[in-house]
Order: sequence, then structure tokens, then C-alpha cells
Amino acid sequence: MRSKLLMLGFVTAAYGSFLVGTLPASLALSYIDLPANIALNQVEGTVWQGQVKRISFNHIDVEDVRWDTSVMALLTGSAQVSIEFGRGKNSLRGSGELGYSSSGAYAQDFTASASSEWLIRASNAPLPVTTKGIVKLTIAELQQGQPWCEQLNGQLSWSNAAIESLLGNVEIDSAVADLSCDNGAIVANIKQGSKQLKLSGVAKLESKGKYSLSAVLVPSNELPESIRSNLRYIGKENAKGEYKINYVGRI
Repeated sequence: MRSKLLMLGFVTAAYGSFLVGTLPASLALSYIDLPANIALNQVEGTVWQGQVKRISFNHIDVEDVRWDTSVMALLTGSAQVSIEFGRGKNSLRGSGELGYSSSGAYAQDFTASASSEWLIRASNAPLPVTTKGIVKLTIAELQQGQPWCEQLNGQLSWSNAAIESLLGNVEIDSAVADLSCDNGAIVANIKQGSKQLKLSGVAKLESKGKYSLSAVLVPSNELPESIRSNLRYIGKENAKGEYKINYVGRI
């Protein structure tokens, strides 16, 4: 009798999931109160599989968002979708697996990339500099935890990077931050090197938005003097030609 009830419950749940999944995505979204700063344009397909032509969020546009829901994940009690988004060189592009289970939100095999110019425009920050290069986020595995993560294995990189300002131009070349999780805090081990300067250090984001950065900056003689002379505002140069950076604050 018990096995029959379990089978009936399984069949009922599967049929219910099928009915929900075949709903038009536009109809399903009509029952959701989206925040006023989020706008969806041209929603097509179903809850199982569909696409949105454009998602706008605080002046940020993400084009061609496509999703495919995992039926197997639903059978194991998780909601998981394969997602792809973006088109063209001057947009945010990416793909990966996003999901939610009893342990919280998670991501795996996820990548997202954009030009640094696009990111500056999207941030709407009035920065007095121009940047170049491609910024890429790669997450092999991320599991939500307290305050931020339970597990994290990823990398944030900036390639072919440069900064142009009124004081002069800085060649960044390549900057990489290996991402991990330490007792719920997000940790970034940073390494950057070019013929003009090198930087290495550790950044950490903890609970209540507290962040810290401990790093060492080493300029070379090829760094423009107009910029090098302003490094005194970072700290005092030691006998090795290094500048120690130590910041603590909240976001």
C-alpha cells in the first residue's frame, strides 16, 4: 500500500511539473511581480525552454537570454537551468548552469565576459579614466552559504588590459584573481604583471559587506613619472621599491 501511495505521489508531482513546465513563459511571468527596475522584452517559449530578447536592469541590457530547464534536477529536488546570454563583442556574454536546492542557490561551469569599457558604462560610475581589455568570470563551482558561500572555485581575469587617464597610460597586461571560500567569506588571490608594474595580494569580502585588501605594488622605471609620483598617496615606498596597500571598509 505504501509503495502504491509513493508511486501515486511521484506520478502526481511529475504530471504537475509537466503542466507547469509547458506553460508559456510570458504567462508564467505575468504572475510574478518584478522589481520596477527590471524590464523584459519579447519573452518566448515555455517555462521548460525559452528565451528573452532583452533584459534591462538599471540601465544594463543583457541580450538574447536563453534557458533550458533540467528535468533530472527537478526529480532530485532541485531547480536547475542551463542558461546562455549575450551577443556581439560589445555586450555581456556567458553560459552555465544555475540552480536552487535545499542548500540554497548554486552555479557550476558558469562563465561571463565583457569588455572593460562595457562594464564601466554599465556601472554608470563617473570614472575619469578609459579602460581596455576583456574581463572574464569563470565559476567551476559555487554553493551559497553564510554570509556568502559554502564552496567556491573560480577565477576573475582581465586580459589585454590598460588604463588611460589624464596623468598618463598604464599597461596592466594581465590580471588574475583566483576565487575561493573561507568560512563563508569570498577570498580573491590577486596577481598582476606588466613591464610597468606588478601587483600581488589578497582581497576578502566578509559578513555585513566588510571588505579588506592587503597587497604589494611594485612600479618599474617604465611607469610614467606623472603616475609614479602620485603613488605616494598609496603609501611610502620601502627599500625594495614596494608600496604596501592595506584597505578595510564596507560596501
